[in-house]
Amino acid sequence: MKTENTKFEIDLIINKFMAAFEHINNSLNSHDDEIKDLIITYKLKELYDMGLMFSEIHVIDCIGKTQLINATSIAKELNMTKGAISKITNKLLRKELIKGNHLENNKKEIYYALTAQGKEVFKIHEMLHKVKHEKFIKILSKYDKEGLNIINSFIDDLISEI
Repeated sequence: MKTENTKFEIDLIINKFMAAFEHINNSLNSHDDEIKDLIITYKLKELYDMGLMFSEIHVIDCIGKTQLINATSIAKELNMTKGAISKITNKLLRKELIKGNHLENNKKEIYYALTAQGKEVFKIHEMLHKVKHEKFIKILSKYDKEGLNIINSFIDDLISEI
């Protein structure tokens, strides 16, 4: 009897987890729309008209967090190919959201920094992540230390197995 209850509880948790995962995945897909909504809210029409893509926003975020970063480092940080980063940075250069610089001691490698408009996109993206972070804090604050330790162990197990 106990095995049946455990199996039922495990199946219930798996179903809830899959529903949560699907909801999170849908939330990630709406990331672009949420950023566009914030751009509209802050009356930054010229940024909205650029039609920024998810990948472009995350390259901007990576550059904003690490000033003067090269394509190799961006590719490594975002787990993308250098070719993909090259295409994205070229688009961002044309949109004047980033600028490329050569260091005096290294004329071969291009290091990227944000322009004023790029910094605006970076700030909006950070605001969006702050809101999402605060939602997680609100949820996790409901649990005591023991509950948080269990959640943490579960996530560690999940990461190591998947």
